[in-house]
Amino acid sequence: MWTEKLYCLLIGYGFGNFVTAYVVSYWRTRQKPTEIGSGNPGTANIGAVLGKKYGILTLCGDLLKTILAVLICQLLFPDLGNLAILYAGIGTTLGHNFPAWQNFRGGKGVAVSVILVLLFNLKWGVLSLLIALAVMLVTQNLTLPGIVIWLSYAVIGFTQYNLEVGLGFTFLMLLSLFSFRHDLADLIHGRAKKVDWLKKFRHSRSVDPTTTDSQKRKN
Repeated sequence: MWTEKLYCLLIGYGFGNFVTAYVVSYWRTRQKPTEIGSGNPGTANIGAVLGKKYGILTLCGDLLKTILAVLICQLLFPDLGNLAILYAGIGTTLGHNFPAWQNFRGGKGVAVSVILVLLFNLKWGVLSLLIALAVMLVTQNLTLPGIVIWLSYAVIGFTQYNLEVGLGFTFLMLLSLFSFRHDLADLIHGRAKKVDWLKKFRHSRSVDPTTTDSQKRKN
């Protein structure tokens, strides 16, 4: 059984090493994502520097590699049940955050965590994402939601599943804390950037998308 779990970790780690941000960034700029913008090889940085379209492309790539890793592990090791998803997800997160081919400097695994919790259990996954969304809206912070996803799922793992599942998601939570350690330091010292998502949403709703630039200039 543990051999099968190890295989899931290795398969996940292999897929996780495909950090989409590196591919998209080099394709568009001939630079690594660590050399542009905030330096984080993730969806947010790519979207901020190269535009929304390329941010979405990066997100889709990270989601797809997680789905593929999970599906392969489920097909190869059906007897593991949900544990195949868990260990494949842990491996993918490790590969994404610490890719061997980039000197173990990768992303923060937010996209991977989102799809993983949904694949593990849709109901509990949606609940954890709603909790994270509420935290994001209340705190106006982009660091805490990623950590809250794993925290809520660790609680779910211990209470709704078993010790192994709870410990697995606790490990992912600790991994998230490590990945966000600099952002958490900024938050503690009051340097963290705040984003009022409700205000941005209301503003976008108030803008008439049919209004052309020439009409705006006339107004």
